[in-house]
Amino acid sequence: MAFYVIPLVTVPYLSRVLGPSSWGLLAMAQAFAMYGALIVDYGFIFSASRQIVTSSSRTEIENVIADVQGAKLLLAGIVAIGAFLAYRFVPLFREHPLLLSVAVASEVFKAALPTFYFFGIQRVAFASMLDIVSRLAAAAGIFVFVRQPADGWKVFGLNLIGALIALAIGSSVMYSRYSFLWPRLRGSWKMLRQTGAMFLFRSANHIYSLSNAFVLGLFASPRDVGYYAGAEKINSAAIGLLSPLSTALYPRSAALAKESFGKALQLTRVSLFLMLGVGTGLMLLMWFASGFIVQLILGPKYQASAIPFSILSLRAPMAAWTNVLGFQWLLALGLETAFQRIIVVAIALNLSLAAVLAPRFTSTGMAWAVVASQTAVVIGIYFVLQRRKLNPLAMPSKAVHA
Repeated sequence: MAFYVIPLVTVPYLSRVLGPSSWGLLAMAQAFAMYGALIVDYGFIFSASRQIVTSSSRTEIENVIADVQGAKLLLAGIVAIGAFLAYRFVPLFREHPLLLSVAVASEVFKAALPTFYFFGIQRVAFASMLDIVSRLAAAAGIFVFVRQPADGWKVFGLNLIGALIALAIGSSVMYSRYSFLWPRLRGSWKMLRQTGAMFLFRSANHIYSLSNAFVLGLFASPRDVGYYAGAEKINSAAIGLLSPLSTALYPRSAALAKESFGKALQLTRVSLFLMLGVGTGLMLLMWFASGFIVQLILGPKYQASAIPFSILSLRAPMAAWTNVLGFQWLLALGLETAFQRIIVVAIALNLSLAAVLAPRFTSTGMAWAVVASQTAVVIGIYFVLQRRKLNPLAMPSKAVHA
């Protein structure tokens, strides 16, 4: 929730201070930088934390920490090469190198936080608090230091400072309990191979949902990117309200899928109807009040954001479907490979449609590309469940009592 809610605190201020063009540049740089964060994060929060939990000695845990830290250094090097290539070949980044470099650095250092360790020793609250406090401190600094369109890079600079402080505190706590070991190339490479499958699963959906501003910036002006990014940020924050419920229900669904299929099915049905109801309500609110919402949050300069915002509102019930039948149901049944394939197809469709629609229809075309790819996810999930005879809406009532 913090990922969606905290940025909304600063959106009304930044959209007005920076204006559509600078706001668009900032959104494009942030979208690209998120690629770097996903790469460095990689999925260690699942694989490495599991290894720490199951370790039988202090030495084993210290080796896991060293291997993960070495792997993150290797991945950070890959991100640095990618950022250099983006600087060379993306005109907008070549014109704004400071914005690009600070954006990438801020996201990479956020991903470097040893969250995997705190999850492994079951201090999740501490890791979450470090991340939230650093984001809140950066958000507060924005109101002090960002005063004009040229100050866009300071948004990432403040986030970088917060990330560095959080990293220093987290690392100090970790190494106060376990000895520091220099990373070993063999161990780091082994850790990368062991976590590869989780990286593909974890990153696929995030790339699909976070890359749109960057993709649009390859075909449209910064102003058009600003119009789209403003609409998408509000829309994503609204749709993000659907995530906590499915996230909270996933462990319960996974347990019930093994203990009592009927109870798991019943829970999925109830949560699906509930989430679809909330999602439909959000869609209607955003569709009919798009102009008012955009002007209230982004300001009068963003009237052009109203149309892509209303189009993106169609995602809400589809996101509800995906959260319940994708994350909560497919994963609980161990069908993550099928779900991953659906997301990969959606990414390819999203990029293909963006390449066709964005050059001609800019922010509106990008919005339709996103809605079309989200629709593909919904259809893909439906057909997978139908083919495997696991569709909760089509299964006989007697299955609920199984």
